[in-house]
Amino acid sequence: MEIKQKTKIRLRLFLLFAFFLAASNALTAYIQSSYLSQFFGQKYVGWIFIFAYFLTLLAINNFTSLINKLKIFKASFLIISGLTICLFALAFASQPLIILPFFLLYIVLLNLVWIAFDIYVEYFSRDEITGRVRGLYLTSCHLAWLGSPITSGWILQTFDYRFLFLISGFLAFFVCLSFFRFNKLSFDHFTSLNLPLALKKIAQNPPLKAIFAITFLLQSFYCVMVVYLPIYLHQYLGFSWQQIGVIFTAMLLNFVLLTYPAGWLADKYLGEKEMLTIGFLIMGLATLSIGLIKTSNFGIWLITIFLTRLGASLVDILKDSYFFKHVDAHDAQIINLFRNTTSLAYIFTPLLATIVLSFFGYQYIFIITGLLIFSGLYFSLTLKDTR
Repeated sequence: MEIKQKTKIRLRLFLLFAFFLAASNALTAYIQSSYLSQFFGQKYVGWIFIFAYFLTLLAINNFTSLINKLKIFKASFLIISGLTICLFALAFASQPLIILPFFLLYIVLLNLVWIAFDIYVEYFSRDEITGRVRGLYLTSCHLAWLGSPITSGWILQTFDYRFLFLISGFLAFFVCLSFFRFNKLSFDHFTSLNLPLALKKIAQNPPLKAIFAITFLLQSFYCVMVVYLPIYLHQYLGFSWQQIGVIFTAMLLNFVLLTYPAGWLADKYLGEKEMLTIGFLIMGLATLSIGLIKTSNFGIWLITIFLTRLGASLVDILKDSYFFKHVDAHDAQIINLFRNTTSLAYIFTPLLATIVLSFFGYQYIFIITGLLIFSGLYFSLTLKDTR
């Protein structure tokens, strides 16, 4: 039996919690930039994300200490509770001075909770089934993301952005109440983050170094798609939120349909190297096309954005599978540093986008992002398959 029966039950329960937390996350993910632009103006949205992820970077670097002090369950419960409070605050607040601190805190806590969940997933994994366990975990999350864009689009036809934060708050509240099921899981003491030592370990390990670069590129891509693509589709191309919801739901089908099979193929047959390379090729070409397409034809945009996620879904599961075959649950500091790539990408990408918008049109954000994605081919081709 691959996983002991008791662990299987806990894993299934954990996947359910991940589903509801991902649904809470996804409902507001693609409207955050539009929501903020109502209060702060479009030109300041990028700076808000830069500051939010700078704070996140600081928080992640101290997260291991928090885990050691409170233990993983208490730390996770505290973060999910704070996340719930932030969502309710964003649902009811109407003043920019109230919205800004709660949004910043929300972004920080959201990133921390997914790091905590990564540690839980690693607890359930063994190297020979890592790809499958993480595939199940990501598929659970992607199922939640799948219905969220079209649901958000439907809700926004009748209600405003704040109503989405209210629903997200209730979903997070459910996870908060139910998470007590994990209060007896035992984790050993984690080594506190030693940044110079962690960087040295990564620098001396070419596969880890390549995976860190691949993850940074993928997170930069996600930043552009989450922060800038909804604004481009809604405000520049004139698509309604219902149309955008359909497009985003279609693109997320890739994650649901491909995530587990990709992890299984990487474990059993092809390995990560070839599939990562294919993923980067598809993702780069499709992202470049976003900046080059001149028409507002709904079908063309649906297909193009669908293809961006076809490539991203392959890269997403396979970079995680490769990384977690090189670490274990006691490498919390390396996992933390791995997740720092998200914060770094969300600092670097809006800065780059702000510079691009100072000289060029909005579509050039996607052209430059597509070109950057092609650099991932170099890193994927340097990897050695783990199978």
